[in-house]
Amino acid sequence: MKKIKDINPISALVILIAINLAIGFLIGNQYGQTWDEPSFYIYGERSYEAYTLGLAGKPLTPERHIFFLDLRYYGPFYTAMGWKIVNMTEPFMKGWGYMDIWHLINFVFFQIALISMFFLAKRFVRPWTAFFIVLFFNAQPLLFGHAFINPKDMPFLTFFVASVTVGLYMVDAVQIQDNPLKVDSSNSFPAFSLILAVLFGLYTFTYLGRDLIYSRIGQLITTMYHAPADSWMGQAFFLLSGTSSRLPVDNYIHKAAAAHLERLALYLLAILVVGRKLYLDYSANGRINLHVRVNTRFWTMLLLAGITLGLATSIRLLAPFAGLLVAGYAVSKIGRDSIPTLIIYGSIAGIVSVLAWPFLWDAPSIRFFEAIQVMRDFPYNAEVRFMGDNIAPSNLPWYYVTFLVCVQLTEPALILAVLGVASIFYRRESSILRETSVLLAWFAVPLGLQILLGSNVYDNFRQFLFVLPPLFILAGIGFERFSSALKTTTLKIALATLCLLPGIFGIIRLHPYQYIYYNSFIGGVSGAEGNFELDYWLTSYREAGEYVNEHALRDANILAWGSGYNGARADLDVYSFGSDEDIRGSSISFQYAVITTRFFSHLGVFPNAPVVYEVRKDGALLTVVKKLTK
Repeated sequence: MKKIKDINPISALVILIAINLAIGFLIGNQYGQTWDEPSFYIYGERSYEAYTLGLAGKPLTPERHIFFLDLRYYGPFYTAMGWKIVNMTEPFMKGWGYMDIWHLINFVFFQIALISMFFLAKRFVRPWTAFFIVLFFNAQPLLFGHAFINPKDMPFLTFFVASVTVGLYMVDAVQIQDNPLKVDSSNSFPAFSLILAVLFGLYTFTYLGRDLIYSRIGQLITTMYHAPADSWMGQAFFLLSGTSSRLPVDNYIHKAAAAHLERLALYLLAILVVGRKLYLDYSANGRINLHVRVNTRFWTMLLLAGITLGLATSIRLLAPFAGLLVAGYAVSKIGRDSIPTLIIYGSIAGIVSVLAWPFLWDAPSIRFFEAIQVMRDFPYNAEVRFMGDNIAPSNLPWYYVTFLVCVQLTEPALILAVLGVASIFYRRESSILRETSVLLAWFAVPLGLQILLGSNVYDNFRQFLFVLPPLFILAGIGFERFSSALKTTTLKIALATLCLLPGIFGIIRLHPYQYIYYNSFIGGVSGAEGNFELDYWLTSYREAGEYVNEHALRDANILAWGSGYNGARADLDVYSFGSDEDIRGSSISFQYAVITTRFFSHLGVFPNAPVVYEVRKDGALLTVVKKLTK
């Protein structure tokens, strides 16, 4: 058996993942469902069904497979694959509910983020410091809790980190000596690889942008169709149609679109470019050079990077920002040699994202931009609890997200991140600034754009969890800088342990509500009560439901205010009402009501009914159970 001192960082990472998986199997069935999980998982089922129909060449049912609530604006890849995995494993998970299995799968998938974080962090710090960063990230109560219950933002975080990581390693592969896409200035046709890459990109666009292309073709043909016969456009239309007896204009539009003239033109251009290259080679060397360099590592990394970015985009629309980070880094480090690679990289990502998102199949470009518009100002009619006030998302202060980042991460993470940023700018080395600019931009640009555009934010900053990984790598840089002054390994381990302890204690103390974590800067969870959002996803209803299970009469009716919950006794009928009008309009007699403290609903709903059970965590009241009938 290996001694501890002989364990390397990779082995330590494997051990950490194994421990995490064991923890997941121990506690994964103890979390309550979030209020929007059920609809999201139905979306996954229908999206997977759309995949199978698409592969079989069968038509989709729009209202079932595409236009399901507003979820069509979220890419379905993760939830579709997750749904399949959950349904495959359900027969083997005895004693686990459907939501419990989903929570376990969510947490298992989070391990990919940790692995990606390690290999990304290794680019900036030593391997053992990279492992510390992963530990630090994993030990954040906020992230640990979300890793189980959040099927939207955490999978996106995972794929975003993976996209940046694989993308940067792809850039490394571009620098290899025998890269076939380098723009070699000594070549007799120096732009050959660039021209081929551009042609490949344009060819890809004939699929990704076919709705825009066909729209322009339709407009042009319609204009020519209605042009006077003696005008040049009218005469051109006559020559192209070949007859003076006109059919309806739609016939000509359909015929022109079906001909795919744009692709034929690209085929011709590709033949001309390759022919010119062969001719120049023959003129210069007296022979035709048909040698094609194949670098397995380069093409593997390029394909993997493009696929990863495409799948990330089919989870959340913000994913192309990861591609921009990679592209900016590539251009700053390599210059024009990176351009052909980046064109192909973006083209592969575009193809994959469309294939994985049924909403885009019929009109890729138009629907993609429609989704961007909707998600930029996503409609959210409720208010947000912030600093003791209920505020509409559109009226939140500019520092809303930044403030929450500062009070929902552990104190050592913030201190070390500041030290990391300070050490980067203190050294002022151009190579270091260029490397770390990816991290700085990753964190700052999304937050800056949210402030400038005034995009709606709600449920604390869960939509921006993907900006946290660079913060922890910066914290790792700060840790490495600070710990370098410590002379012994024991002192460094002691410092790392001190940094990890607040998060570990928070995970244990708040279980299974780790996602409501607040640090000591505002007095912890008890200090946040009434001032900030706590259990905004109503996961504490499960614990309240356990009390109801023990005390409710058989076949009783239960009111769950605002959301249903998992774990209810099979004979109970749980009704989810969210307004006074719903209650007044119902003739149902409820025995118990499960009511959240969010927006002080527990005070306004059935105010005179006695509270028979409370769900509290770390001193904060999350949910109450009221008895309504005997």
